[in-house]
Amino acid sequence: MCICIVAYLLSALPLRLLYLISDLLFIVIYYLVGYRKKIVAQNLQNAFATKTAQEHKQIAKAFYQYLCDLFVEHIKALTITPQELLQHVTVSNREILENKQGKSILLVSGHFGNWEWIAHALALQTFYTICAGYQPLHHKGIDQLVMRLRTRFQRKAIQNIALLKYMLTYQGPPQAIAWLIDQAPLRKEHGYWTTFLAQPTAVSLTIARLAQKCNLPIFYVQIHQMQRGQYQAKLILLTKDPASLSVEEIAELYTRRLEKDILENPALWLWSHRRWK
Repeated sequence: MCICIVAYLLSALPLRLLYLISDLLFIVIYYLVGYRKKIVAQNLQNAFATKTAQEHKQIAKAFYQYLCDLFVEHIKALTITPQELLQHVTVSNREILENKQGKSILLVSGHFGNWEWIAHALALQTFYTICAGYQPLHHKGIDQLVMRLRTRFQRKAIQNIALLKYMLTYQGPPQAIAWLIDQAPLRKEHGYWTTFLAQPTAVSLTIARLAQKCNLPIFYVQIHQMQRGQYQAKLILLTKDPASLSVEEIAELYTRRLEKDILENPALWLWSHRRWK
C-alpha cells in the first residue's frame, strides 16, 4: 500500500520534475549502487563482441540514463491524461489498421523504448481494446501498480499462461493482443531456439501459436525515441496470413525486427534483465 501511495504522489508531479528525479536516480544506481552492472556488462559483451570496452561503457551509461527516464515515465503513466499522453506519443500510420476492422489483431514489440506509453496511445487512437499478455510479479505492491497501469484507458491484462485459451474461446468485439516478444518462454513451454544478438536464445512461441491457430494478422510495433519524453510508433505488418507459416517462421519475423531496432539504438533495450542464463 505504501508503494502505491508514493507512486501516485510522484505521478502527480509534472514530467519536468520527474526528469530531475531521474537525473538524480541515475547518479545513485549507476555510480553509487551499480545496479546489475555485471549483468549489463556481460550482456553487452556477448551481444557486441567486436565493440571495444569503451563502447560497451558508453552503451551501458546511456542505457542506465534511459532506464531512469523509463522508470519515471512509467510512474507518470499512472495518472497521465489522454491529452498529455498524446503530446508525447504519436502513431505514424494508424490507417494500416482500418481495413482490419472487425477482426482481432496481434501487436508485438519488446522491452524497448516506452512500451507502456505506446500501448496507451494505441488504446486511445484506435478502435481496438488493447489486451496485454501479463506475467504476475512476486512483489504484491508493484504487481498492483503494474496491473493498474495496464488497465488504464480500457486496456486489459491477461496472464501469459491463459492468453492462448482466452483468445481461442473469445467471441467479443475485436481486440488487439499485445505481447513483448523478448520474454523468456513459459516454464511448460519448450520455446524455439534461434540466434538473437549473437547468442543462442530461446524464444517464446505463445504469440506465434496464437497467430497461427486463429490466423490473426500480426504487426510489429516499431518504437523511436525522437527526444527525451517524445516517442513515435510505427505499425509494420509482418504477415496477414500466419496460418500459411510455421510458428518458427512467425517467430523469426518478429525476432529479427526487434534485433534490428536494438542494434540501431541499443540504449533503449532492457539490458539489465536476465535474458540469457
